[in-house]
Amino acid sequence: MKNKKLIVAVILTVVFIAAIFVRTYKYDQWLYFKMDQSRDAFMIANAVKNGPQFLPLLGARAGATKLKHGFLRLGPAFYYFQYLSGKIFNSTEPYVFAYPDLFFSLAVLPLMYLFLKEYFSKRNSLLIVIMYAFSFIVIQYSRFAWNPNSLPFFMILAFYALLKFLNTENTKSKWKWAVLFAFGASITSQLHFFGFFSVIGITIALLFIHFRLWEKSVRQNIMRSDALKLATKYAGIVLLVFLVTYAPVIISDYFKNGQNIHNFFEAMGSKPAKQALTDKLVKDAKENMKYYCLTVTSSCYQDKVSKDILPIAITGLILLVGAILLIRELRRKPDGVKRDFLWLVVVWTVVFTVLTVPVAYQLRPRFFLVVFLIPFIALGFFFQYLEEKHRKYSAGLIALIFVGILAANANGTYAWFKEQANSQTKAFPVKRTLILKVKDGVTLGELQGVTDYMYGRRKNGATIYYYVKPEHVRPIEYLFYEKNDPTLKYGTLKLNGDPNAQFFAIVPAKSGLDPITKKFGDNFSVIAHKQFGQLMVYELSFTNRNININFRFNKKSGSTDRVFWKDVFGIKEKIDRNAVNNAE
Repeated sequence: MKNKKLIVAVILTVVFIAAIFVRTYKYDQWLYFKMDQSRDAFMIANAVKNGPQFLPLLGARAGATKLKHGFLRLGPAFYYFQYLSGKIFNSTEPYVFAYPDLFFSLAVLPLMYLFLKEYFSKRNSLLIVIMYAFSFIVIQYSRFAWNPNSLPFFMILAFYALLKFLNTENTKSKWKWAVLFAFGASITSQLHFFGFFSVIGITIALLFIHFRLWEKSVRQNIMRSDALKLATKYAGIVLLVFLVTYAPVIISDYFKNGQNIHNFFEAMGSKPAKQALTDKLVKDAKENMKYYCLTVTSSCYQDKVSKDILPIAITGLILLVGAILLIRELRRKPDGVKRDFLWLVVVWTVVFTVLTVPVAYQLRPRFFLVVFLIPFIALGFFFQYLEEKHRKYSAGLIALIFVGILAANANGTYAWFKEQANSQTKAFPVKRTLILKVKDGVTLGELQGVTDYMYGRRKNGATIYYYVKPEHVRPIEYLFYEKNDPTLKYGTLKLNGDPNAQFFAIVPAKSGLDPITKKFGDNFSVIAHKQFGQLMVYELSFTNRNININFRFNKKSGSTDRVFWKDVFGIKEKIDRNAVNNAE
């Protein structure tokens, strides 16, 4: 027994080390750092530098749609993790704010092993963890900062604790698991609204099935005074944990007269997309298959289905066989935690699928963070079946499937790394950065190079005006902000009369000066230029510009509808307006 435990520990350690490598290789240089990341960085950098009183009480926007009462926002847990990272490492570098997502992407692996072991053997649990750890899309979502990225850790924490709570007789342990479940579920609900609805729906469905609430006798027993009293106590502790973790949200709404809760109900009552239900169901089935295929095989990331027939067929077979074997296991009527685990997988999949139908035309890989584990669990059921029914051939078949999945994802990860590496030196076509539809291949390393170049060429007292695509405006501003140079003035390019103006243009290297001539005409000359991977930066001189010696550089100061802890405690300190404006 001790030898087996040692072997498991050694394997998990090796997997963990390898997972660290693929998640941190060229981490800072290849970091994805766009609008959302720079917005969050501005917000949290101000708190790291000036104190926790500058932390907001609400998190990131849920989408970009402005509602009647402003923007609907998530809870602030993601921001607070970033703040802790900034304080621990005493840094506001963009990659430091991505460390929490990196940490949770690694911490989920041993947690996942414990969770899976509630049903599977140690060997099959290890195999599932390893396949998950080296899934291409899982790796990609661990290598940058974004509020949904840590969903897998907190969802599995919540579900693991829920299984333990439902199947533990010891009263003291039950309290512990109830608190842990509530914490995992409350943080999940603050990271993404898909996580919010998923964890609530799945929990309610599992409790309904576990306690057989469709049976009249069960409902009558629960209404007995002693049973009802105990249930109320457990519900009370869960509610208390939610109240503590949601305290910033509640306080914010108190100060803003219920603004965020109004936005929540307005968003819930908004009209769905106009497509017919049948169209949505078809689209939903295609999108689910596409992203499950991406998770398992690293393929299916393009819109051309004809190129992905084989991986789609393989994925479909895995899911179908997994579903059949799951039903088979349920028909055996297992008891205790094994029964609950099986039903959890059922409701986990069904609830998620139902939730994706209304937004079938807006689905992106990030929505599937909630179910990245599901197809690997389906493979686990198949491995278990092979061991039971085909012992003679099971080891070879399982090894073949396992190695095939790892090889497919290793190939996808290698292809993505190759794209990232080439993007640092030349205009290179990218296909595998799947975070957003716009795949420009621009990483933090390139943006940092561009910013350093402009800063290095800045003349004494000059104001830097730069042109760049909208998604790179705030990232460049943040990198200038990080220079901590009080003499540095900068803004987006405007043809004004500033006698101290120094103009730059940052454009895709493959497009040349076309974006500049289209926007500003051709009355300019190029003073200098340099390429940084996908980007070309030009220093420009505009020949027919009227100089105004009385010109004053005045960067607009906007407003924010956020509440900060300084507002709650009445702290009279001036907020870093530059940081907050860029965080909105």
